[in-house]
This record gives sequence, C-alpha cells and structure tokens, in this order.
Amino acid sequence: MLAVLLGTTAVAQSEADLFRSKLNRFHKRDASLLYQQRQFPMGKMVEATPSKDAQGLQLPENNWFPGEWEEVKAVVVTCYYEYLVPGHESSMYWMADPLVSGYAQYYKYNMSLQDWQEQGAGPYTAAIDTTSTFGNVFFYLMDAIQMGGAEAWVRVETAEDSNIVLRKLERMGLRHENVRFIVGPGNSFWYRDCGPIAFYYGDQDSVGMVDFGYYPGRALDDSLPHLIEQQMGIPNFITSIEWEGGNCLVDGAGMVISSDAIYSGNTDATGQLTWDGVNPSTINYSTKPRLTRQNVKDSLAHILGPRATYILPAFRYDGGTGHIDLYADMWDENEFVFSKFPDNYSRWTDYNTASKNIDSLLTYNSVFDMPYKCHYIPFPCVDNGGNFPSQTTYDNSYTRTYSNHTFVNNVLIQPCFSAVVDGEPSKQWDKERIDSVRAAYPGYTVYPINVKEFDGSGGAIHCITKQIPADNPVRILHKSITRQDGEQTCTARAIEATLTNRSGIASAVCMWRVDSGEWHSVEMGTGGESNVWGATMDFSQAGLTEGQQATVEYYISATSNNGKTITKPMTAAQGGYYTFDLIYDASVQGIKPTVEGRFGNFYPNPASDVAYLEVTLGSGALRDIKVLDVMGRVVTPKLVVEQGRVALFTNTLAKGMYSVVFATDNGERVVRRLVVK
Repeated sequence: MLAVLLGTTAVAQSEADLFRSKLNRFHKRDASLLYQQRQFPMGKMVEATPSKDAQGLQLPENNWFPGEWEEVKAVVVTCYYEYLVPGHESSMYWMADPLVSGYAQYYKYNMSLQDWQEQGAGPYTAAIDTTSTFGNVFFYLMDAIQMGGAEAWVRVETAEDSNIVLRKLERMGLRHENVRFIVGPGNSFWYRDCGPIAFYYGDQDSVGMVDFGYYPGRALDDSLPHLIEQQMGIPNFITSIEWEGGNCLVDGAGMVISSDAIYSGNTDATGQLTWDGVNPSTINYSTKPRLTRQNVKDSLAHILGPRATYILPAFRYDGGTGHIDLYADMWDENEFVFSKFPDNYSRWTDYNTASKNIDSLLTYNSVFDMPYKCHYIPFPCVDNGGNFPSQTTYDNSYTRTYSNHTFVNNVLIQPCFSAVVDGEPSKQWDKERIDSVRAAYPGYTVYPINVKEFDGSGGAIHCITKQIPADNPVRILHKSITRQDGEQTCTARAIEATLTNRSGIASAVCMWRVDSGEWHSVEMGTGGESNVWGATMDFSQAGLTEGQQATVEYYISATSNNGKTITKPMTAAQGGYYTFDLIYDASVQGIKPTVEGRFGNFYPNPASDVAYLEVTLGSGALRDIKVLDVMGRVVTPKLVVEQGRVALFTNTLAKGMYSVVFATDNGERVVRRLVVK
C-alpha cells in the first residue's frame, strides 16, 4: 500500500512539474525564437507608424485615454485552454501550440532532457481547463468583474464553450448573469498585453481601441482586438508598433509611462504572422520598418502622451517582461502607488532600478502642474512569510507583486499568494499586506484571488485582464487635497474640478465633513467657465474653535444633463474620500446669508488682466478681502476698492480658479469664484 501511495504521489508531482514546465514554455516563447529558426519566410511589407513626423497613426479628434481607475463597462478575459494534439488528447506528455487558426506546432515532453521537443505540426483541439487551481483563477476573475458592476467579456474558442463556462460558474457558486462571449481562436491568456488600449473620442465620447502589435509569431493573440471590434462593435485603429499593455501606464490626462523594454521589439523588421487561412505553406512573417528609440517615443507621444511621455529603465529580473505594472500604479491623476522593495533587498539590481525610477516619477508634474503624490504598498514574501533568498530566485521562481491588480469600478481584483478563505488570504503575512493595499486604495472592495500558481510567470491579475471603458463618461479631473499636502491652517478651502460629459454637466456638489461628523453639501459653480467648477468648504459651519485640529473628508459628485451621476473618488459611497488634516483659523468669520445679495459676480470671468465686482453694503463696510488659490494659499494681487466696485488685477496670477473671500465689519462673509486664463 505504501508503494502504491508513493507511486501516486510521484505521478501527481510529475503532473504538477509538467504543468509548470508547459506554462514556463508558453511564457518564455517569443517572436525572436520563431523567426530565428526561420520556420516561416518573410512576406509582404505592412504599413507602419514610425513617428509623428512620418505617416503615423491618425486617431479621431478630441481623443483621450482614461485612467484605469475610471468607470468601465466590461473587462475582457479568457479561460485557460489546453491545446491538444489529435490522437494524444489524454496524454499529459503531448501539447499543441497554436500559431494560426486551426494550425499548431506539436510538442512532446522528453523525460531525459526534461524539456519539450518539437514533433511536427497540424490541426489541434482546444479544451477549457475546469479542474485545476490554475484554471479556476479565470472563473474567479469573471465573478469579481461582475461584482464590480461590469460585464465579463470572455473569449472562447467555440460558441459551445460558452455553455461550459456558464455551468462551471454556476457549480462554483459564482456570478454568471453578466457574462458575454467573444468567439474566436487564441493561444494565451495575457490579455493586458495582447489586447487593445481603449480610448474616448469625438464630441460624443465614443469608445475606440488602439491595437499595438504583439509578439510576431503570436497572430492568434494579436487578433483579439479584431474579434472585439467584429463582435462588440468597437472601432479598432491599428499600428504596427510592438508594445504590450502591461508596459503602459496613463494618467487619464495625456501622460503615458513605459519602460525601455518597448525598444527591443521595434528594432527588427519582422512583423506578425499571416496566412491565407487554408494552406499552411502560405504562413509567413510580414515585414515592417526598423524603428529608432526616438521613433518609438515620438509615436507614443503622438498616440497616448501628448502632454508627457516618459520611458524608464526596465527591471532586469522580473520574469523577462520589463513591464511597469509589476511595481507602479496610479490611484488617480494626482497619485502613484508603488510596490516597495524591503531594504534588505538593497543589493538587488532591481531594488536600485525601482528607487531611481520612483525618484524620477516623483520629479514629474501632474496635469495640474503639481508634483505627484505617492503611496507605498508592501512587497510579498515566500510561502513561510520570509524573504526571498536572492534576486535570481525571485526572478526564476516567483516574480510576485501586489501591484499587478485590476480596477473594476469600486472593486479591486487583487492578487494574493495563499488560499482565500471567507474572502481573506489564509496566511497572516499575506492578509496583513492585503490590508495595506486596502489602506492605499480607500473605499475599494478588495477581491483577493490566490495566484500562487502564477509564480515565476512574470505576471498576475493585471496581466490577464483588459478594461473596456464605460459609455457616456462623466469625467472629473480634480486637484485633490490630501494629507500629503501637509496640515492645512485655514477657515475655508476652495476646490475646483474640470467636469465634462457629452450632454454637459447639470449640477455638481462637494460633500465634506469634519471628524466623521455631519455631512455638509456645497454647490459647485462654473465661475463663468463651462468646464471648470468650483466650491469652497466653509469650516465655520462645523462649529470648530480657534486653533482646533480636525480631520476633513470630502468628495465631489457630478450629474450630467442626461442624468448620469459619478463621484470622485469613485468609491465615495464605500467610504473612499479625500482626507486631509486641518487647524482651524477663524480670522475670517462665517458667512451670513443677508450679505449674499449685496455682492455681484466678477466680470469678465474668466479674466486675463483685471476683473470687476459690484458691491452694495449700505451702512456697512468691507473689512477684509482675501484671495485664495485652489490649495487654500493666500495670494496678493493688486486690489482697488472704490465707489461700490472692486477691481482685482489678475495679470500677476497663475492660470486657474481662485476664491475671493469678502468680509464686512459686521462679521459677514461671502465668497466669489474667479477664473484666471
């Protein structure tokens, strides 16, 4: 009996090793191996887009690429498929690697060499993995996507496979009501990398996609954007520049960040595989122009980064991807979230690369011309909670990271590295680090998925998912006030936001509270500029005393003319607020409504040189006028008060929104907003 048990264990271990070796082979394959082997000839030239100075990709006008934290309507995923060799479907020692639709290379595992050896080519069959822990990850993804209020768009090989997916979700007790299927061939699950990068365009904020080239030799994966266009009706704009989505980070406001891994795929002349769909002898590589580094950077700037394009050194030991999503993320347009290497890894090459890259990113300015803020989340451990013994071990066997997650509206699909029990990682070190992730992303519902089976693959959840942005977006760009801006000493704080929607904005409010007390609502107005809305949080309404310290939480809610409401942060309904610390300065008294009607509004507004405001106070008099920028700092432009009119000279002020606080000698106060252009 003992011998039988030992034999069973050996077989199980052999199956696990074979499965891991198969995943490793798929991970490490790339175009260079295929075309260096000269298995396929070079074919015709295809149109390329080397730079903005050449005949580059021309997208529709008024386009913008949203940040990943913004609203999405769907996320594209697939199942894990086993590709099988006819006649050897039940053997774990055979596998097929699809090249083009219906045609694959065959491989057999050589036990003595402990490697897969090529065994010819031909047709193949595809079967969804519904039994392994690895395969289950993709079904948990579908559940989490639906939990976030989005549709799971699942790529399946055949229409009949959709029934297998739905039955599996039902058996696992997972959501299956909001699943749509994309039918077509493929040969991997790295959909962040081979999928399209979606954007908005035109005066209706229509959704489009940019299809960058994926690895040559990976034509089935590279066709995913075409399948989405064909079956979901989203227009696809194609460029032959090779780039992977895991190496793309945008701020939603015209900035793109990547690593220099993008350069290596564009120096050669080998494009994607093509064939006539019938005869395998027609399979060949298309050709494309070789691009310089400047060509590539110009093209990225032209397509995604008109405001700023930054290309940083890639990690050397990250499973071979060079992707920025293994350590960097953004919570909104103001703030990065970085994975932090422990100091005891300071001798690692990538520790120093990460430190330098983070330092570089924090020297750049946001769309508001302010330095970026940052937050750190911890680095994973090995299974016993200890440290990785070396960078080589980490690279070869782990490449774990908590940064490789996916936003789905108010849900964060989060990788963890131990079994999930009752919605939490079972290992204490894993749970503690997931709690740190929650703190870095306020209000998000964290959906942890155990991706331990992905160890060593160079990717996790972000790498296998692709967001499709929501229709009819209500866009909110806001220069936030947070604890990273330091303690605020004031009696009021002005805020502003750029609000847009294809139908226009009907109304907007700022909701704020002090020390978790009563919520206060203040209407936001445009100040004469259609897209820039502002408001002032008047802390005298909270009953604070002079010098009192308090914590302020706030969020913005905007409603479009066509009835859609969005908050910023999106997780406000779940407690995700902007938070800062306050010392109350009551040098300016509270607002009294009796004085409101005695003040006009600034004109012209926006103003470039001078703005005027009419005031009628009767027997009272102005005691004080303060001009505050959006950060609550007092600025001192020239002011002239005479004959019931205030003249404020704006030619010395920076562009933006200002709150002008008028106080009377009766202790009354009123605030007027002014935009300087």
